[in-house]
This record gives sequence, C-alpha cells and structure tokens, in this order.
Amino acid sequence: MKSILLATAIILAPAGIASAADIGESSPVAAYDWSGLYAGVHFGYVAGKSNLFIAGAGVGGTDVNVPLDPSGFIGGVHIGANQELANGFVLGAEADIAYSNADGLDTFTGAGALLKGEVKWSGSARLRAGYAFDRTLPYITAGVAAAKYEVTVIANSGSIPIHDETYLGWTVGAGVEHAFTDKWIARVEYRYTDFGKKDMSVPLFGPGTVSNLDLKSHDLRFGLSYKF
Repeated sequence: MKSILLATAIILAPAGIASAADIGESSPVAAYDWSGLYAGVHFGYVAGKSNLFIAGAGVGGTDVNVPLDPSGFIGGVHIGANQELANGFVLGAEADIAYSNADGLDTFTGAGALLKGEVKWSGSARLRAGYAFDRTLPYITAGVAAAKYEVTVIANSGSIPIHDETYLGWTVGAGVEHAFTDKWIARVEYRYTDFGKKDMSVPLFGPGTVSNLDLKSHDLRFGLSYKF
C-alpha cells in the first residue's frame, strides 16, 4: 500500500509544479497606465529677463536700455489629459496659470528715479509628448504663453504706473513625472518662455519717443497632480 501511494505522489508532483508555474505566468503585474485626466498644483522660481528701450532719452540724445529682469517665486494650478499609446509613447495637452511676486528694479537716470517691473501672473496652453518607463514619464512640452506685466516709475513724489499690458508669446520645456501611487503624480519641470515685445507710448518720455519693452523667463517648477 505504501509503495502505491509513493508511486502516485511521484507521478503527480511534476504536474502540480507545472500547474503552479502556469498560475504564476498567467497573473503578471499590470504596467501603469498614463491615460486619463489630471489636475494639480505647482510652485517654483522664475528668473526673468526684460529690457526697456527708449530712443534718444540718454545723455546727448543716446538711446537708453534699462534691464528690469523681474525674478521671484511663482505658484499656481494646472489641468491636462494624457493618452498612452501601445508602444509606450504618451501624448497630451495641458493648461496652467501661475501668480507670482516676480519683480525687478533699476535706476532710470534720465528721470532721476527708479523703474520697477512686476509680472503679476503668467499662463500657458501646451502640448506634451513623452515615453513611459512604467511609472516614470520624461517628457517635452511646447505651446503658447501669456503674462501680465506692469512697470512703475518710483520717484520722491510717488509712484507713477507707465505700463500695464498682457504679453503673448511661446514657451518650450522638459520635465519628468513619477506616479508614486495610481492616483498621485509628482513632477519637476524646466521651461523657457519668450513673451514677446510691446511698444510703449508714455508722455513721460516725450511725444513721439520710440520705446519698447520685452519679457523672457526661465522657470523651474515642482508640482503634484491627481489622476482621475
């Protein structure tokens, strides 16, 4: 009897091992899916470059170039959507808006005063493209951008606003996202933005004076998103 039971166990053992292996092979761990809507918050630092050009306002009728370079911290919100393709590429679109305390000061020698430039807010609408390494997604992004930019003359008699315009330009950047849960995604992103140039018509500079102001920025942003 013992011999019969031992022989049966030897015959059935390989089949049992094979069945267990089949069960393990039929239950792989699913890869993370980046497809879907998401929204989140971000914060960071912006280093701006801005030059105020005034024709003939300097000593002896020379042109004046005043670097305002508004810089400071920013914080805002973003919303977007991704679609992951079968080959691992991820395509998406995103919009964001950020409020800032970015400002810059310089001396306006011709008027014996200070000039202060302030970026009140900035925003963008962009396309994104990346390649998913499971829960990690490096990506590039590009699109249109806008910003509200104000310039004030600060003198002993007080402050005089001389420029308050919404600039429109373009932005490009790159970043990395990581999904540390199925719903929560962290990111770090760099962006370069050229908001363009605006002509200025300010009586303070004299009638018919040619003047303009441009605005560019380098942003480093950190963010947290929730995937729906």
